[in-house]
Amino acid sequence: MSVLPRELRVTLVCRTLPAVNEPVTVGIQDKNQDVHEGARKRDGPVEFKCEVQARDAGGGKLDFAGPFVHGKPGARFLYLSWKRSDSSDVLWLQRVKVPLALTAAELGAASAIQADITGRRPHATEPIAWTAGGCR
Repeated sequence: MSVLPRELRVTLVCRTLPAVNEPVTVGIQDKNQDVHEGARKRDGPVEFKCEVQARDAGGGKLDFAGPFVHGKPGARFLYLSWKRSDSSDVLWLQRVKVPLALTAAELGAASAIQADITGRRPHATEPIAWTAGGCR
């Protein structure tokens, strides 16, 4: 049995990022609209990391909270965002929603979750395949 609430380390992996024609900062967006850049690994992919809090929502469901979590209960998500570096009326070149949809059973005793979101489009609705690990 796991103890909730608890902090989870989240890693989003992108093997390739789409090419853009203007200066942008790419990363996980927080609620203050700041973008936290990723780090390119030696073997090529870029990893974006943050922490979220997992809470018991009842009935085996989880809810998520924290400075990087967006959305309403039952529909929480992270934003991987392309924020324009130059002054513009439109701040975001692109934002990809990454749903935080895991059950307590899927999470188990893990302290970290990871997903490969390579190729995910901005308005994609298909579920994310999360991998849980790093037991506490």
